[in-house]
Amino acid sequence: MTETVIATGSAPWIPVPHLMEVVSADRFPPQQLTTAAFGLVTEAQGHLLLTHVNLPGRGWDVPGGHIDPGEDARRAAAREIGEETGLLVPTDALTLLGWQRFTLHEKPPASYPYPFPVSYTLMFTAQTGLEDPPAEAPPDSECGPAGWFTPAQVRHRCATCTWLPFLALLTEARRHADVSSD
Repeated sequence: MTETVIATGSAPWIPVPHLMEVVSADRFPPQQLTTAAFGLVTEAQGHLLLTHVNLPGRGWDVPGGHIDPGEDARRAAAREIGEETGLLVPTDALTLLGWQRFTLHEKPPASYPYPFPVSYTLMFTAQTGLEDPPAEAPPDSECGPAGWFTPAQVRHRCATCTWLPFLALLTEARRHADVSSD
């Protein structure tokens, strides 16, 4: 069982002083404190699936979102990937990459959606095995276009995203796999 903090910082959407830790992990945090799940999905060439979230202050991001009541995190990630990009990813194809742990240092305003001082956003990964698979947000989605992007394009489009340290893990793992197969 490994758990390694790979980055720290803060999240612009949290309205009070807090600590955000980006953690590489192979185990799940407490389920009752897990609020959201996202998917870093790659295709055969290593391009990452992004969607354009059509909400104020958002933009290009990996697909994901809030976990519905009674839903587990892996199922939520698969559902969100489908809702935001049209790509259907089986839940058993998603592997835990880690999480973001948010620790609040002050009581948040009443409008803050989570009742606890610590919460987790899980990050899953999957590989389609296809080259340039189709991706298009369904018509009723909160998202606009979806597409496959190189790591450099992702870093440019998602420069302020707090999950970027996970992209570095995926890129390094792919580089290591490519060297091992030579």
